[in-house]
Amino acid sequence: MSLEIWSFIVDVLSLIATVVLTVAIYWLQRSHEKEREQMEVKAQKKAVAEAARVFLIDNEDEIEYLPLSAIAKSLNLKRKHHRAITTKFLRCSEEVQKEILKQVNFQPIEVSKEQVSTVLKLLRDDIKTYCFGRDVLYDGAKYFHRAMERYSDKEIETVNPYIFEDIKRTHFYQGDSLKLLKDTSYNGTLYGYMHDYIHSADLGKSKWLLQPPIDMVLSQCNLAGCPEDIMTFWMMRIIIDCCRVFAESEEDFIFDEDLIKTQEDMYYYAVMVLYNTYIAKKVEDADE
Repeated sequence: MSLEIWSFIVDVLSLIATVVLTVAIYWLQRSHEKEREQMEVKAQKKAVAEAARVFLIDNEDEIEYLPLSAIAKSLNLKRKHHRAITTKFLRCSEEVQKEILKQVNFQPIEVSKEQVSTVLKLLRDDIKTYCFGRDVLYDGAKYFHRAMERYSDKEIETVNPYIFEDIKRTHFYQGDSLKLLKDTSYNGTLYGYMHDYIHSADLGKSKWLLQPPIDMVLSQCNLAGCPEDIMTFWMMRIIIDCCRVFAESEEDFIFDEDLIKTQEDMYYYAVMVLYNTYIAKKVEDADE
């Protein structure tokens, strides 16, 4: 009986030893796997960071256009782009794209084509509310989108022409009457006219003497009979300046308009302005 007991004890101890050894081997293997996975993740992060650093160095001459490239990535338009940095940015993996934007401290913008259509409808409503003139965003804002579809490589000589009258300088107000000054040679931007127009509530009955901003552009620039690429330019200008006037803060418009050289640049900038005016605030409120 004692021999059988000892034999049983030995068997039990052997089983325990086998189990312990198996667990220990598994733990060591798993520990090594975790270390290897961590090393691989670290190496991947390092490779992504290096790829982003190299991208920024190689594209230093166009780095100020990176925010527009981020918009292009978000819209995901299946087309060839005129600006080189945008083409190169879209060729990068999503991880590298995020790292590139992180290294330049630019918050990625997520905006879809469907959202653009939605905010353009909101803009149309605001244009009507503030009596800015005729509806130029009909048929899904077709002339706005044609800027990208047909004239993306069309060069823009002056992105913000000083060709419109300045309400404050060319008019003075006397009671309920609005009179022209003799010297009306000073010209301003469309934004300046829109800004003064929307803040001219103090004119009382005289505001009706002012021409609505969009109507003024249509007549002064002969948009009814101009080449289509001129029409697409002014659609973008109208959208940008309306958004700037309707927006709660000018701080949202951080891109330097003087950098805009083509209608492709201006189209993506217009989308950015639409996003900052109608979407960004809602995103911030949702995050809070």
